[in-house]
This record gives sequence, structure tokens and C-alpha cells, in this order.
Amino acid sequence: MIMGRPKGVIGRVAEATGLDQATIRRAVTAAGLDPQTASFEQAAQLAQSIPDPARVIGHAANGRGEGGHTTTDSLAEARAHAERLRARKIELLNAKLEGSLIPREAVTATGQRILAEARTALLSLGHRLAPKVAGKTDAREIARIVETEVRDVLGTLADEAKFFADLDAEALS
Repeated sequence: MIMGRPKGVIGRVAEATGLDQATIRRAVTAAGLDPQTASFEQAAQLAQSIPDPARVIGHAANGRGEGGHTTTDSLAEARAHAERLRARKIELLNAKLEGSLIPREAVTATGQRILAEARTALLSLGHRLAPKVAGKTDAREIARIVETEVRDVLGTLADEAKFFADLDAEALS
């Protein structure tokens, strides 16, 4: 009661729903009704169906009304997610500065270079083998010569120390 007067419909709906009186009055007016003549049921139904979302959230955050908790929960989740992303970014930056994280471009460039070297080495086998097998008639001996040359090429390409040395050289350049 205000100064001994009974509360009107808007005041009673505000008390029952936990919403601000201005919010309820706007909802009733937006529905084309007069706030002075609207019934309690009409005003309550309209206030719940057309609330001002910002005020509902604000009221819920202050312990009045319903509906705000889901938005404030999602806001907290969004902040937590953003904080996790910031922490991950810092971890990646530190790993890069420590040298334990190699840029993707360096690995890609090294891989492309190694594949190009493999292609060149394998395509040159014919020219290197021709003089070695010319005049040979024994199939086993020819196969052994070819296998030996292919193993030499693949062994060079599979040299782990050479691969990482090349990768480091390209990453630092």
C-alpha cells in the first residue's frame, strides 16, 4: 500500500510476477488495453508474454522474478570459454617462443622439398642404372642392381637426422 491506498492492478501484478510496474504497464499498453481498466489476469498474462528482456534479466539478477538465470548462466559460460581460449593462446605462444612449436608453413615447405627430392632421385634412377645393367643378361643380377639403387635413394630420403636438420634450418630462416 502506498499512503494508505490499496495497490492497483499493475502494482499487484508487479508484486506477483516480480517485474517492474513500468514493464507491466508497457505490456498492457502494447496490447491495446488501458492499464487503469485491465483485469489482473489480463495484465499478468501480458506481462509474462511481452516482458522487457533486459529488465527481466536485471530483476532476476537482483533476486526478483524468473527467467534471468539462463542468460546470466550463459554469460558466465561465455566468459569461462573466452578465458579458456585466452589461456590456450598463451600456451601456444609460449610453446612457439620455446621452440617446441614449429610453424605449419615450415613443415609444409620441408615436406614439399623432400617430395620434390624423392621425385627427382627416383626419376634419375634410369640414367644411373643404364650403364650398370647394359650388357647384363642375368635377370637376378639386374634386379639386385636395381634394388640396391632404389634402397640407396629411399635410405637417403628416410634419414631422420637429415629431415629434422632440414626442418630446423627452414624454421629458423
